[in-house]
Amino acid sequence: MKAVIFDCDGVLVDTEYLKFQAWQKALEEVNVVFTLEEYMPLVGHSAKNILGMIATSKGVDIPETVIEKRNHIYWELQRQGVPPIPEMIGVLQWFKNDRPDVKIGLASSAPREEILVNLRHIGLENAFDVIVSGHDDLDAYEDAEGKNKPKPYIYIEAATRLGIAPSKCVVFEDTAAGVEAAAGAGMYTIAVPNRFTKNQDFSKANQIYLQEFLNQSTRQ
Repeated sequence: MKAVIFDCDGVLVDTEYLKFQAWQKALEEVNVVFTLEEYMPLVGHSAKNILGMIATSKGVDIPETVIEKRNHIYWELQRQGVPPIPEMIGVLQWFKNDRPDVKIGLASSAPREEILVNLRHIGLENAFDVIVSGHDDLDAYEDAEGKNKPKPYIYIEAATRLGIAPSKCVVFEDTAAGVEAAAGAGMYTIAVPNRFTKNQDFSKANQIYLQEFLNQSTRQ
């Protein structure tokens, strides 16, 4: 292992309920009812993919302007503060303090500014050697189906920027889409499901840990 790469939302910051609220309120404005149970299987996908999956499941056309409205609502909620996930921050700090030879990266589907706001809230804005946004940093890749998670490009790009072979990288992800992306890039993948993602399919992960036990388990 030469590098460890963390997802952000749901791994380092507990933002998923805020994201659900933003989707719910934005969809209300176009008369679409959206429940927490409907949101949970979608956690980890890009906003564009989530909108498409909602439209398909509801059997209705939903304008892409809903994404802009969702983003505005979420950013307003986010700026009020986001809670950290202490167990995972403990893992990150262990790597930084006890394994200084290992590079630390972050790979998130979110826009870069959204990532940086979250990291500032929890005091980790300077903790990473590389930060890659699936929304802003994948212009070099071409894929008609989309470039963000669950596609592997974000992790390929993170490894490239770190200067580390993908096979030498370990990834912490809380969603099936993120695990699929990291595994597709050829990285050793550890799933750390939370209350929103615990029922997703993590069969592509090399290991699965509940977040509350991860601190102790990874140090053994």
